[in-house]
Amino acid sequence: MSEQLLLIEDDLVLQIALSAMLRHEGYLLLMAHSVADALDQLQHEHPIIVLLDLGLPDGSGFDVLQMLNESPDSPIVIVTTASDTLPTAIKAMRMGAFDYLTKPINNDLLRNSIQRAAEHHRLRQSAREIDLLRAHEEAMRATARAAAHHISQHLTVIMGETQLLQEELGDPEVRASLERILRATGQAAQTLMDLRSARHFVIKEIQTVEPILDLNAASDPDTL
Repeated sequence: MSEQLLLIEDDLVLQIALSAMLRHEGYLLLMAHSVADALDQLQHEHPIIVLLDLGLPDGSGFDVLQMLNESPDSPIVIVTTASDTLPTAIKAMRMGAFDYLTKPINNDLLRNSIQRAAEHHRLRQSAREIDLLRAHEEAMRATARAAAHHISQHLTVIMGETQLLQEELGDPEVRASLERILRATGQAAQTLMDLRSARHFVIKEIQTVEPILDLNAASDPDTL
């Protein structure tokens, strides 16, 4: 494993014991012993899990928990405290703590809590990626609708100019009309090439099983 953890603990003995156990488990460990130290670490590092002691020398761990809750991409917080009172536990959970462990900390319970927190973090990241994919898909569908409309306009010009040729065959304006046809056809072809490139990019980068855009159905509004 390579998850980065931040251990916020002012008890030196407990800090040494926990850090030794966590490093042995393979975690990348950051250390802080106060609120100020923790905030400084969180400004420069991006741990996915924080082990947070509530009783710190320069303030309460609740101050750190409150700050973390203000960020949409905050790490998962596991509260560790010597206080086993129910109101303290309820307050921590209401403020967004993932778990609440009382001291002395059982290593097996801590391992299990960290594993569940890491899995929760991975699921949260996956959910965000799915939301982003859906937004990307909708944007591409909107592009397809706009491109289909754009192509339709050019094809209308082609049809109109073709009808004119049929009616005015032999007229001196035929050459100019042909030029307009070629120009409109070229614009339609370029738009279609751009749309195909966009579809290729989406399929290549996102690796979807089914193509997001169906160019064969682009002109059918019921399929977009």
